[in-house]
Amino acid sequence: MKSALTVGCLLLATLSFTSGAYAQVPFDPPQARDTQVQTAPTIEIPKDPLVAMYLSATLPGLGQIYAGNKTRGALFMVTVLGAFATAYASYEPAILKLSDYDAAKYGGNADGLLSTFEVQNWQDKKFQDTAFKSLSDGRKAGLITGALAGATLYIWNILDARSQAHDYNRELGRRRVTMGLDAGPHRVGLAVAVNLSPASH
Repeated sequence: MKSALTVGCLLLATLSFTSGAYAQVPFDPPQARDTQVQTAPTIEIPKDPLVAMYLSATLPGLGQIYAGNKTRGALFMVTVLGAFATAYASYEPAILKLSDYDAAKYGGNADGLLSTFEVQNWQDKKFQDTAFKSLSDGRKAGLITGALAGATLYIWNILDARSQAHDYNRELGRRRVTMGLDAGPHRVGLAVAVNLSPASH
């Protein structure tokens, strides 16, 4: 009985000692892992000014969009196409249809039927000058103004696309090469940093 009591006391003392030792050791939580989310970099490629000019010659404003200026490209697209649409709308009444050649002023006999002679006149596009002269002064002014404005804007759009591509490339170069002052306890100098990695937004 005494031996069992002695063993029990020793066991209790051992447990008390080990629990006290664990209590004195501060709990060290596991270190939180640094989580890094890497996103794929956006590679910025220099824009070819000749490609920009070709695109704007194909469709006004497309070269500006290619060079990264979507707003400017959309503005050129709307204004150039709008100017030519105005010119066409002003000229449209002077485009004679087959039925117009039945009228007496366009060489027809006004009988409501198309003769072989009237069809031949339509195929030869006769009396187009007469139809143009019959346009009102307002339509003639709209045609000339729209055509001139459209041609001017179209040429400007091509040259501007080239300029926008050059501007994009200059800005890309500035982002890749940065300069600044490097100051320390015993030095002052000019620091030049070249970013060779793909630029990211």
